[in-house]
Amino acid sequence: MKTLVKLALAVALALGTSTVLSACGKDADDQKGTQTQMQTANLVQAAFKVDKMTCASCPITVRKAMSHVPGVRDVKVDFKTKTAQVSYDPALTTPAQIAAAPTKVGYPTTEIGG
Repeated sequence: MKTLVKLALAVALALGTSTVLSACGKDADDQKGTQTQMQTANLVQAAFKVDKMTCASCPITVRKAMSHVPGVRDVKVDFKTKTAQVSYDPALTTPAQIAAAPTKVGYPTTEIGG
């Protein structure tokens, strides 16, 4: 039994902090939830006008491009209105950087507000 406990602790240490917390009796999901709450507290919203979206698959490309910008947490693209709503961390990115991502893949994008 002692060997099993030692092995479990060794694996926990090798896998990282959240696993160690679980092994110590703390719930890793609770810590993850707290981290998520802290991250969302700093997020701001921005709205963008997206040009050249001509088919139903265009919003997927726009969303993927914006989602890959560091600091972007959520992207919702509306094909009908040709707009995107983005939640992002202003400490990590700017609206100009977010707009540049879909522009680079063929969808000229400009910020229209929050």
